Amino acid sequence: MSKKILACIVMLAASFSVALAGDSLKIKFRSRALLDATVTDYGKEDVQGYYRLEDFRVGFKANYGQFELKADIGFGGGKVAIKDLLFNYHMKNCVVAVGNAYEPFSMDMLISTVDMRFNQSATSVLAFTNSRKLGATIHYYLPSLYLATGVYTHNDINKIGSSQVNAFVSTSRAVWRRQKGDYLIHAGGAFSFRTRPVNTEGDPETEVSSAGVTSMLPNALLNAKVDHLGTEVKGLLEALYMSPKFMIQSEYFVDRYNRTQGEAYMPHGGYIQAGYFIKGRGFEYDPVYSIPGRPKTEKAIELTARLNCTDMNDSKAGISGGKETDLSVGANFYLNKYLAVKANCSYVFVGDNCNEFYQKDLLLGQIRIQYVF
Repeated sequence: MSKKILACIVMLAASFSVALAGDSLKIKFRSRALLDATVTDYGKEDVQGYYRLEDFRVGFKANYGQFELKADIGFGGGKVAIKDLLFNYHMKNCVVAVGNAYEPFSMDMLISTVDMRFNQSATSVLAFTNSRKLGATIHYYLPSLYLATGVYTHNDINKIGSSQVNAFVSTSRAVWRRQKGDYLIHAGGAFSFRTRPVNTEGDPETEVSSAGVTSMLPNALLNAKVDHLGTEVKGLLEALYMSPKFMIQSEYFVDRYNRTQGEAYMPHGGYIQAGYFIKGRGFEYDPVYSIPGRPKTEKAIELTARLNCTDMNDSKAGISGGKETDLSVGANFYLNKYLAVKANCSYVFVGDNCNEFYQKDLLLGQIRIQYVF
């Protein structure tokens, strides 16, 4: 199946190139790799090291007039999978996107992995967002406003037809912003609705989980099993401030899993994080999709900090997914526009009903070596 997917993407790229060959056709091939290592004594008597190739992918972006095609293939965990596969049509102040990508829910999830302040998104982001989805999105943008709305399948293109939850999702996001040079203020929110699962045998159920500050350890930090699954409604509030040397970003999530029997399950959580340049100036910001990015200067050193709180316990619903608070600090070294090294340290305050693997507070250090071009 993976070979068929790869062959389809290659043929699609070739067909696109031949059909649109001309002076105005622009094709850019791209690649990225993330090599991660984690050090901790958690669960062991001695300090242990974990390492792996977290992500390796290749792809391309082709532009012809108002049309754009993006495709990325990921190689990780011994599997080949489609990441982004998007057909974009650009109009004045508007982009129509059709294909496999993230829905417009959580700016941290929308940020490229090579541009994130830490090795992975905050614990709360991982708990309240999903993987890519197959669907269509309309992005509308002005200097002071961003609006997006779309309709999606609940699964991405790699899982269509599997035993996953079969449902449709509608997601919308709105952002107000003001930008002047390297200064920006941005505030907004997002809302998502999922239909009740269909074509399922027996009682529909799902698992809601988050790996926490690292995915290297053998178990997810938070995990909740939701049975009698009905519709789902979730929302978030987001805020972002940028200056030449400093940035602060925050999101707060509320989720509601309606159930056909019993009380609705309502987990919640959020984070606040900051970055400060001791070398370099200015942060990139994409006004088309309203997301922050990497430093504007090729060589930069950024100090980072993040506080996250996630509560997946709901006594009224009788579901205990765990509760935690984590604090992370780090430093990111951007050697040039292709290479970077990120180092951070996290302390997790383990609360009630976390995964049984987590019996005490957790301290760990992480490092990432990455390239992108």
